Amino acid sequence: MVVYIKIPSNVYNFKSYIYGMPVEKFVIILSGISMAAILFTISLPVTISAVAIYFGFMAYIKFDFSNIYKLRKLYFHGLAGHNIKFVRNGFLFCILGQDIFSAVEIENQELYTDSRKQNHIRAIMNIIDSLDCSANIITKTEVYNGKNYYRTFVILKTHGSGIETSMDLLKRNISLIISNTALHGKAVDDEKTIKSMFPENVTPGSRYIDAGGFYMAYFDLLDTDYSQDFFYQTLIEKMGFMVEINMEINQIKNPEMQVKRLLASRKAEIVYTKTGHYAGLIRKQISALEYMSGQEKLYNASLRFSVISGHPAILRSNAEIFKKTMESAGFRLKTFNYFNRNSFNPLELQGQGIKYMLDSASISELFPCSFTPIPDRAAEPLGINAITGKPFYFQPFRGNSYNIAITGETGSGKSYFAKKLLDQNGNAKVYVIDPLGEYSYGHVIDLSLGEYVDFFIETPEMANIISTAIAKLTGIGENTITGILTGLMSKSGVATFNELISEIRLGYSGNKSTHGTVYSMPFKTPVRLEGNFTVFRFGHKNADIRDAFFDLVFSYIISTVEKGEGEKMVVMDESHLFLRNSREAEIIDMLARNSRHFRTSLITVTQNINDYYMNNYSESILMNSINYFIFRQHGKIKSSMFLGYEIDPSGLAGGSYSTYSECFYSTGSLIRKVKISEKK
Repeated sequence: MVVYIKIPSNVYNFKSYIYGMPVEKFVIILSGISMAAILFTISLPVTISAVAIYFGFMAYIKFDFSNIYKLRKLYFHGLAGHNIKFVRNGFLFCILGQDIFSAVEIENQELYTDSRKQNHIRAIMNIIDSLDCSANIITKTEVYNGKNYYRTFVILKTHGSGIETSMDLLKRNISLIISNTALHGKAVDDEKTIKSMFPENVTPGSRYIDAGGFYMAYFDLLDTDYSQDFFYQTLIEKMGFMVEINMEINQIKNPEMQVKRLLASRKAEIVYTKTGHYAGLIRKQISALEYMSGQEKLYNASLRFSVISGHPAILRSNAEIFKKTMESAGFRLKTFNYFNRNSFNPLELQGQGIKYMLDSASISELFPCSFTPIPDRAAEPLGINAITGKPFYFQPFRGNSYNIAITGETGSGKSYFAKKLLDQNGNAKVYVIDPLGEYSYGHVIDLSLGEYVDFFIETPEMANIISTAIAKLTGIGENTITGILTGLMSKSGVATFNELISEIRLGYSGNKSTHGTVYSMPFKTPVRLEGNFTVFRFGHKNADIRDAFFDLVFSYIISTVEKGEGEKMVVMDESHLFLRNSREAEIIDMLARNSRHFRTSLITVTQNINDYYMNNYSESILMNSINYFIFRQHGKIKSSMFLGYEIDPSGLAGGSYSTYSECFYSTGSLIRKVKISEKK
């Protein structure tokens, strides 16, 4: 679901023009011409004398014009992270010049194509409107396995106030952010982390700065009137090189008066500018000001981007890519020219970037908190996020349900993916129902060869399922089997499968019962389970026989996972063979609805999403799954499982004859396109 909040145009991005040039430039040029005319009118010697006096004064004070660069250099070196003084008073507070500040780290989440973004936007708006101090939101890069990840910090700051008063004010604002459960904020209590936010040993170049061996090119947001919906942060991740962000927010005092003044100025200007690009810009600003005139709180915000590289030549290329990409997303950026900007200091917290009047809703669209979270160091990636290029990590035993639905046509890569998923969860006990012999490793039990495992039969429901199954497999009447099983369970309340088989054998001789009825006994060899990976096979062309074997195997699995400790994974390969039968689907649904309680992940693998809509129970199995992996298959899919989007899996690449496969991954609250690498 996409949340559209149209960001208003930057109403400060305005200059009055006279004869096609800005007013200030026109006044300077006119003043210069007038002064020159006056001096020449007096006499040429007077003009020459004025110039001589100017340069004579500069020589007298021994001014060296090369000092302009040297002074800039000293200015950049004037402050550094090690000059920060730290004070602990409940939280960690920092003093830098007249700034007193503290920092809160908030958790990054991939919010683009994520239904949780609405809660995030509301949370950010509430935080911004509740703050009673200035704030900088900055991102810092952390490299892991060759990929750039981002940490987001909110720096809460005061300027020029008493230390105790400032700390009390900042404490209230820190607590406000931490208490917001959507942002998962935590106060920064590490001096090293604070210092890392401030570049040291900064030396200006012609188009970039050198900060301790890293080269940085800066861009300021000049204007945008698009809805961003966190999309630009996804673009930054996709670029693959380091881009850090500094957003500054300051509440405007008396915003109503300021909006009225600016609105009157723009309306006066449009009277004399009827057509052309400039007229369109003014009309956009009038529209933006009319929108903001109804807002109770407004803010002066700025957004500065720093492109970072280890080499100036690479930086130049990356900076060009960054600017073009961001412009395609609706950002108008101003390149920061350090050589001509004497006021720039990356070590100051206030006064960064180009001022932009925004309300809290618009700021929430630009707020830099939608990045791929830094992965668990011990985790192994399951694939690659096809949009960001970052490794895709998946942990099945999280969330409201552990169940997984995997769908895809033959050769789409779904079976390889299921096996890879099992390999990455090696600590879990795995039970695979493998009717077509896809799994060749683990402890294989082939029921069609007479192998079986013993288990407890404890409930009337389970007894009924087993009686029906054995009746189909042996040819013995179901009532007869039920009578034998009832007799066994009457002794202690439970019976074992092995006891049932033994009792049946006692009543029959050879292939005939004592009454001469022909029967068969498929269970001949009891097997003791070994290891944590068990595969059950019972391939049979007769659907009734196959379903009967399935009922016995699944009854065993349910009995086992209910009692077993730790994490369990139950895989049903070729699930469509059983989902179409409502009786078998009902048995599967029994586990699907209770699997989380037993720390069990039920993984159903089938050929098409429509296989889950054969009956009410099969649909319930899908609804009780929270993780969906959709590989190549025919037909478009539009469902709430995919946030209401229509996806077309028929064009997904890869599979049996490729080194990778593609799939759509959804949890019902987010959707991703994932590339699964395969080793051939």
